[in-house]
Amino acid sequence: MTYSRWANLPRSVGQWSCEHSLFASRLERIGPHELRYDRLGSRVRAIGPLEIFYDRLGSRPVRVRLPGDGALPDDLLLALFLVLYWEEEREAAAAQRR
Repeated sequence: MTYSRWANLPRSVGQWSCEHSLFASRLERIGPHELRYDRLGSRVRAIGPLEIFYDRLGSRPVRVRLPGDGALPDDLLLALFLVLYWEEEREAAAAQRR
């Protein structure tokens, strides 16, 4: 993994590149997988075809769903782990600043 020098944002994961929004406020794409956010833009709701569901308070992911039958591909599982990990890091950093 490589990170940007100043903003500490992921730039690449192996051969995958990471794309960020205009002001680097959120990750838009990791490799071939586009990320979709909720209306407020604070939580990732989907990574490619994979949907993410959160608890009632909306703070913790509780379930993921891949449409159709079949196993979760390894690359999508890696993308899910990384995105949720980076979300957790961002929330922990915001809590420290408070």
